Amino acid sequence: MPLFPLFAVLIVTGLTEGFYLVSVVASVFYLVTRRGQGLYAKAGVIGLICIASFHTTPTESLPSDTITFSIESRKENGKSVRLYGDVDGLQGVLRGRELAGGKPGETCLVKMKQEEFQPLRNTGGFDERAWAESANISFKGKVVRIGACHPTSGLHGRMLRWKERQLQQIEKRYQADVALYIEALLFGESRMLDEETSFSYRVTGLLHLLVISGSHVAMLIIIFRAMLHRIPFRRETKTVCILLTITAFGWITGFSPPVARAVVVADVILLLSLFGVTVRDPIRLLSWCAAGMLSVQPFLVMNLGFQLTVGMTFFLLVTKRIWTGLFELSLFAQLFGLLVLWQVQPVLSLLAPILNIVMAICISWVIMPIAFATWLIPQVAPMMMVVLDAVSGVFTIHDQNRLWIPLHELAVPSGIVLVVGIWGSLLLMEKRRWLGWGIVLLTCGAVVGWSEWSETSRVTFLDVSQGDAIVVESGGIMGVIDVGGVFQDPNEQKKSVYDPGADVVAPYIWKRGERSLDFVMLTHADHDHTGGLEGLLKHVTVKEIWLSKEVADKEKREELVQLATTYGTRIRYVEAGDRPFPWMWIVAPGQPHEDENAHSISLYMNVGGMRYLLTGDLPIEEEDKLPPLDVDVFKLGHHGSNTSSGEALLRRTDPEWVIASVGANNRYGHPHEETLQRIAGRHLLRTDVDGMIVCEKRMCRGIIE
Repeated sequence: MPLFPLFAVLIVTGLTEGFYLVSVVASVFYLVTRRGQGLYAKAGVIGLICIASFHTTPTESLPSDTITFSIESRKENGKSVRLYGDVDGLQGVLRGRELAGGKPGETCLVKMKQEEFQPLRNTGGFDERAWAESANISFKGKVVRIGACHPTSGLHGRMLRWKERQLQQIEKRYQADVALYIEALLFGESRMLDEETSFSYRVTGLLHLLVISGSHVAMLIIIFRAMLHRIPFRRETKTVCILLTITAFGWITGFSPPVARAVVVADVILLLSLFGVTVRDPIRLLSWCAAGMLSVQPFLVMNLGFQLTVGMTFFLLVTKRIWTGLFELSLFAQLFGLLVLWQVQPVLSLLAPILNIVMAICISWVIMPIAFATWLIPQVAPMMMVVLDAVSGVFTIHDQNRLWIPLHELAVPSGIVLVVGIWGSLLLMEKRRWLGWGIVLLTCGAVVGWSEWSETSRVTFLDVSQGDAIVVESGGIMGVIDVGGVFQDPNEQKKSVYDPGADVVAPYIWKRGERSLDFVMLTHADHDHTGGLEGLLKHVTVKEIWLSKEVADKEKREELVQLATTYGTRIRYVEAGDRPFPWMWIVAPGQPHEDENAHSISLYMNVGGMRYLLTGDLPIEEEDKLPPLDVDVFKLGHHGSNTSSGEALLRRTDPEWVIASVGANNRYGHPHEETLQRIAGRHLLRTDVDGMIVCEKRMCRGIIE
């Protein structure tokens, strides 16, 4: 069995890295495949197992807050800077602002404050802790002081400094989009990648094309063969030249998992060809190469890039007898992508199979050669700009029409059904193709249908840092109350901006299997409640925006109305006494005030058998005007400020669960100690501690355990 060496290494890797389920599954397949293996194969596997067994994982903490940091990469986003590098082999990342020192290829003395990697805080969001584990990043810190920088010794340090000089020259010479593609495709560097381009590539499943991948390495080999064809060298000399060139290319671009896999496979094929050996079983070759990579770098077992590049290649090689033509090849690639990406990607483009074919050809055979020519000859840049404008136009049309479907969050049983259904369909496709594809569609439909049917009414308090964003689901109605907001310095030009509407609320809506919202209620016009509105409207269709009938800040009100008009969303004004739905009752405001907080829409809801009171930033003076209510869940007013959530209101409502929507280490000191004393004895959940909070089935729980 060709996969024998990979299963053997997976057993050891799972045990050493703590992924015991991987070891159990690999053990079953190992027992099935171990018979019939030759002596050399068994000896090779024993060697790989020894390498994997003696691999030591470095500690995750540093002995001191002053370190000698060798910098591998530097990424700037406005005034914010992130430095990636190592301390005596321990990989880490440092963050700071306006750091003048610290360039790739330098070693600096850094005083830092260590920080913890954040776990997943919202469904559909970014799991920093999992990312760090899969990338072998062991520590994170905030730079207090950096200095005493000097060139890192050795060949690797010189290469990094040369690469940095090239990148800086590219960024000075070309406009941003041209520089992005040159750096990404020739140097494997994504520091010019902006949020809009990143989203377009992610949603269409094309992000792997914007970094160096196997197709790019294959294209380079073909080009080098063509270039060397007429040169009067021996075949062996040409092969060695190609081998050294692509290895150097992988080294310069950073040997990301897709690059490493492609380079290792290519190097082995080229080396064997020097001895007249032809690879007859590509699956066996890929298995040995993947096993070798895992034995040296066990963390790759949880690396998404490694899983995709190795898994996708295996999948396509195994099914090559079934698919015919480029379109079916792309469809099969999407099938495997569903198995790996369904849980981590919130949406998938309906045009992904077609775009994968078109863009793979365009990037590998058009944009990459033009990028190389542009790097060498700047006068070629106008040609590249024409091509990039066409690509940008395609993405703009795609994103404006929202040609994607949400990938609902999967429970364990649904995930098992998806895997079994897709693999089972493959067994049928070779004999009855129409039946196999029918099983695929039936499986996906059943998974989505079951996920939708099994949902219960719930209220979710998303973690948007210092702000509010609450998702309400009841009886087929889905709406959002406030959308968070983060202040952005208009003078700081950033390539990527955190937007709670686009980065937190929209992905959560998609992971709930929805593309539209029935309403968005903005309790009042403060930025920490409305700042994410445009980001949400860009990605999710909203039928109505609800605003308070009373207004204090007319300028902010006009901005919100204009924004709704731009995206074709209706405006609805609400006031105390309104009942938009039978289970929702607006209880404030009932009269005009001079203070915007006093105009906060307060509402009482009965969702899934739990009663809620949400008061926005309503001050204590206005809480006395609320009607008598008995509630189960109360969200602290004004993020736990001592000017809201008064003792009288807490006695009258007597909530069992209290929710505080606050940002970690916020500059306001929310929730205030005085407020915490008022709610003593009740169940308190905080978004800064517990992450996203879900209330359903008579209880509330945070996503962070």
